[in-house]
Amino acid sequence: MDTRRFVITALLVAVCLLLGLTPVGYIPIPPIEITLLCIPVIIGVMTEGLGVGLVLGFFFGLTSFLQIFIKPTPLSQFLFALSPLKTIILVFVPRMFVPVVAWLVHRAISGESRLRRNAAVGIGAFAGSLTNTVLFLSALYLLFLPEIGELAAAFETTPELFGGVLAGIGAINGLPEAAVAVLLCIPIVAALQKIKKRQHSRIKQN
Repeated sequence: MDTRRFVITALLVAVCLLLGLTPVGYIPIPPIEITLLCIPVIIGVMTEGLGVGLVLGFFFGLTSFLQIFIKPTPLSQFLFALSPLKTIILVFVPRMFVPVVAWLVHRAISGESRLRRNAAVGIGAFAGSLTNTVLFLSALYLLFLPEIGELAAAFETTPELFGGVLAGIGAINGLPEAAVAVLLCIPIVAALQKIKKRQHSRIKQN
């Protein structure tokens, strides 16, 4: 890893920690709360590659895990009490898939034109953000299926309606989060790519 990539990775890890361990990463838009935690992961994977994206995805999961102890909620405490192992899988695995999906979509769409590049970033950011929402809620349902009665009661619903409740949460929270990711990632990735090209040009000239 060269010095520039190391610095960018370190900065994005710091952003992940800042967003994940402080209220800065959550934008209250009543009646929902939008999280910004996918954004540094998506930016990292699109500008520095899949390896960096996976590192950032790990730190995204790590901050989610630390939240259980630093800023516990009734739900996080309930899930951890039911099964610490399942809770660890729940907070890490969906986050690790965010950079993979964003990278694959971005790589499949990106081209030479500015329009193609921006479309690749926007669609990749949308897909990556939705991946986090969909996989997290799906894993919540599947991992805790044996305890679905207790889990449904925690959400004040019935086991029969629990899947529909999770789908509603996904739509209400996931789509606005994905939209915010698109709006922020396109200009940030474009700016970082320009800086990267300038640095490569200077290296070639020297």
